[in-house]
Amino acid sequence: MAREATIAAAQEMIRAGKPFVLGTVDTDGAPQMRWMGGLMLEPPLTIYMAAGADSRKMRQVRANPRAQLMFQEGEFARVVTLSGTSEVVEDTATKRRVWDGIPGCAEYFGGPEDPNFGVLRFVCRRVERLALNESHEPAVAEM
Repeated sequence: MAREATIAAAQEMIRAGKPFVLGTVDTDGAPQMRWMGGLMLEPPLTIYMAAGADSRKMRQVRANPRAQLMFQEGEFARVVTLSGTSEVVEDTATKRRVWDGIPGCAEYFGGPEDPNFGVLRFVCRRVERLALNESHEPAVAEM
């Protein structure tokens, strides 16, 4: 699959809005995976996520920016894994855009100025898309 088609397929899966997995690295260098919901996609593959400002994932990203996101559809017939780096966003304008872009934030936070409202920015460096009905080898796109 060509680079552009791989990226487009990943974008389509992300826009479906289903829960996804965020992987970070803890202080011992071990992977830490957790389910996430709600994101804002900025093309081509920069993703913003809301999280508790003092959560473990935020502390892990501050210490080590390497991260992965994994999306799936169907019965895992298609899986997209994004590898890249994350950072904690502090600027108010971006936090306000994320607040407006992720409707579910209001369920957990009081507003974009809520001190507990944190934002992660994930910048994709590599996409792997596996569609088992097409191939047992993933299509890969470097960003």
